[in-house]
Amino acid sequence: MGKRFIFILMACSLLSIATVVHAQHIDKQTYIFAIKKVDTLKLDKYVMIDQIQGTQSKPVILFAFGGGFKGGRRDNPDYISYFHFLARAGYVVVSTDYRTQLKDIDKSEYSDLQGFSSALQQAITCAVEDFGDATNYIIEHSVEWQINPAQIIACGSSAGAITALQAEYEICNQTAFADRLPANFNYAGVISFSGAICANGIPKWIMSPCPLMLFHGDADSTVPFTKAVVEEEMGLWGSNFICMQLKEKETAYYFYIAEGIGHSLSYSPMKDNRHDILSFLNRLVQRRIRKYLDIRVILQ
Repeated sequence: MGKRFIFILMACSLLSIATVVHAQHIDKQTYIFAIKKVDTLKLDKYVMIDQIQGTQSKPVILFAFGGGFKGGRRDNPDYISYFHFLARAGYVVVSTDYRTQLKDIDKSEYSDLQGFSSALQQAITCAVEDFGDATNYIIEHSVEWQINPAQIIACGSSAGAITALQAEYEICNQTAFADRLPANFNYAGVISFSGAICANGIPKWIMSPCPLMLFHGDADSTVPFTKAVVEEEMGLWGSNFICMQLKEKETAYYFYIAEGIGHSLSYSPMKDNRHDILSFLNRLVQRRIRKYLDIRVILQ
């Protein structure tokens, strides 16, 4: 009788372990959200499959990959563990394609700095449009996917971070891009890994942006830490400059600075600062704290 009891107990324990493993399974689904000439744009949705599906709508992280607007992959293996971490924390993660307009461009078209800046500006515009279309696709499927369309967080690495920040900048300035999205839509937050804003002249924010979390190395030679301007006209305005503006507008932001470090901040926080990211999300997105926060952290 005693052996039988022990066997039953062991069987129950194994079943319990199997249930936990099943409960933490990450499901990935791929969808086509747009076809633009020769480009078929897809997005990958990652969500933790709970043992018992709840009815509560989940927040969404919409991620744009890096690659200098010349390349990159939405399913880059270096991103996957970050996506799974966020999914296990209760977020639906959507990693999206966007057109990489610089990949096939004739280098003779931007042999000078002025030509390159024009090509880059066009590439950013295309990427932001596609990011907006991915956003619309998520909103259109919000009921089916059990997500909260008011809690979509824009996130990106390098060129993807520029895309995410630029999308928020366009919304705040009520440009034509904002008209592509539902009325009064805004992202619930932006997480930028070595990003910047593209603007002609000094950026101006008509409306205050959503809470921003910015990571940047102050020795970054790929995406400027402060700014890189062509003849005082078009320029990339980096995280340090953005935060100076946010401070003036008393907008909530977290700024993580790596002194003497270059462009590695475009990917390292996805591994090294995951819990900092969750803290930002839980405080400013989930709890919707909107009071002024000027938080700067020097990374060691």
